[in-house]
Amino acid sequence: MNYSRIHITPDDYLLDMDEMADGSEPRSRARLYIEAGPHGLNEVCEAIYFAGNRVYSHEHPDGYETFLVDNGTMEFIQLSKKAPARKGDIVHIQPFMPHSIHCLEDNSIWRAFHQGLWLFDHIRNDRWFRDRHWDTFFSAEFTAENAARDKSSWFDYNVPECRDVAPEELPSIRQYDFALAEYGYEGITLKLKVGRWETNGLKEVWQLRLAPGYRLSWEINQPYPLLYDVFSGSVRVTIEGMEPFIAKARDLLHVPKYLAGSMEALEDTVLLDMGCQGNLTRLMDELNIYKNKESKKLKDRIFVKEIMKKNDYHVLFESL
Repeated sequence: MNYSRIHITPDDYLLDMDEMADGSEPRSRARLYIEAGPHGLNEVCEAIYFAGNRVYSHEHPDGYETFLVDNGTMEFIQLSKKAPARKGDIVHIQPFMPHSIHCLEDNSIWRAFHQGLWLFDHIRNDRWFRDRHWDTFFSAEFTAENAARDKSSWFDYNVPECRDVAPEELPSIRQYDFALAEYGYEGITLKLKVGRWETNGLKEVWQLRLAPGYRLSWEINQPYPLLYDVFSGSVRVTIEGMEPFIAKARDLLHVPKYLAGSMEALEDTVLLDMGCQGNLTRLMDELNIYKNKESKKLKDRIFVKEIMKKNDYHVLFESL
């Protein structure tokens, strides 16, 4: 077990490379933090952009992209509309959804959580070939051949004609306070950002707002890897076999399955659960029934754990 890859700080990246293949302009740094797992889940990388940088209009025939605007402002373009995505917003892109981005501020950070894309494998292979065969890489013949093999569909035009709209008019943008569904208990608010129906049934994405002292825990029967982004605040993390540590804003927590542990908020904290493979939405709906009709049952940990097991979710919220 590589315990050093459980707590991942912003400087603890696996790869750092330029995103613009020919280095012709100030361009984002593309950093890889976590390699893709089964089904291509939980590949985590980020791009740090300069004002004026663009990712031109394209779509993917497969794979899902869930972006967190971690700093600055990005203009998101979709369906001939454009709207700002600001720090704390999430942008979720499904297959065949045309999209483009335009950076509006220096040091804008676009953190990506991929599913089924293996994007960095493609970037890594391109850079390896470019650095050894520069002239061939930029030849018209090789460029055309490479484009024909690319699974992404890049449009012939750079930026579509579009009009300014409010962010809520674009289906991919999930603003910081937006929730598909919201649930509240003492010390915690849970906001569903991306539903399982938007990821081919493989995961959900949640924003968790924790009060100081609030605690989450999981036992050794946790069957899925956990992936949390500490968006703001800090948590004290205890993992079996490790010394306790503190994870701060912009840190990632990537905990392997079958490894017990807990987290406690040290201040007002916002966590993003970016790889929720259990059925938390279904669990919350069921617990809400008991919250409103038989709230005493939620004080029975054995009862709650049985409901959790039924919904294949295994991280215990201590106030339930």
